[in-house]
Order: sequence, then structure tokens, then C-alpha cells
Amino acid sequence: MNDLIRASIDARKMAIYNFYDITDEVIIEEIDNLFDRIYAFGENCVDVEDFEVKFAKSRLNQEYIELFAKIGTICNQRVVVNTENNDIKSDGEYILDDFTSEIKYQMESSTQPIRGKIYREVYDKARDIPVVGDALNVKQHLDLFGKFKKKKEDKDNNIENK
Repeated sequence: MNDLIRASIDARKMAIYNFYDITDEVIIEEIDNLFDRIYAFGENCVDVEDFEVKFAKSRLNQEYIELFAKIGTICNQRVVVNTENNDIKSDGEYILDDFTSEIKYQMESSTQPIRGKIYREVYDKARDIPVVGDALNVKQHLDLFGKFKKKKEDKDNNIENK
């Protein structure tokens, strides 16, 4: 049987069990009997569209509707309790978040040139201090030579892996 046909039939069956609290064994047998016949009916259909068209015209559809109505008068409806999700933001909160994010972005963008200039000035002044300047110079050279060493190691690893 086509998976979509099976899903369509299963959805009908689950609709009954999801809406009603069914405990009576006689009704459960009626449901199982009807759906056994509906599954057999679905075996003879090409696809879900074919099934839906044929099922709508069949006696099985009428039996399904009658059984659903019968269950509605005999069985208790399931009580579905909706719990409120407090994590959901209101439209105002989304607008405020968006506005805050935009302000933060605009502030960072507008102050970036100034922050860059201050960083460069501080760095240049630190380089003028004798011991700190020497340490920064050594670190700069180590970083530069480290890049060459890393490139050579990567190249050697690539040759070994081939």
C-alpha cells in the first residue's frame, strides 16, 4: 500500500482516538473491523488521490461517519488542556529587540574608526616604552615566522598524505 494512503487512513483512525476516550471493547472492535476494511480498500488504490476520491464515494466513508457520530454520543470527549507558553514574545518585545539590536549596530559602526584610532595610538605609545616595545617587536617577529613555519608544516603534511 502507498505510504500516503496509509497515512490518510491512520489520520482518520487517530482522529477518533484523539478526540474521544474509548474504553468499551465492543466499540474498539467496531473501529478495528472498520479500519481493517478501509486498509483493504486502500490496497486497491493507485495513489492517495485515487483513494480519497474512491473513499468519498464508498459505503466505507459513510460507515466511518456513522461510527464517529456513534462514538460521539457514547464516549466522553478527551479534555485537551492548553498551557500558555510564557516564552513567546509579544510584537512589542520583538520590535524592542530589533530596535536595540539596530542601535547597538549603529553605535559600533559609528565608533569603530575612533576606537581603531585610539587602539593604534595606545599601541604606538606602548612601542615607544623601551622594554614593552622590544617585547612587542619580538612577538611580531615570532608571529611572522610562525606563519611561515606553519605553511611549511602544512605543505609537508600534504606531501606525506599523498
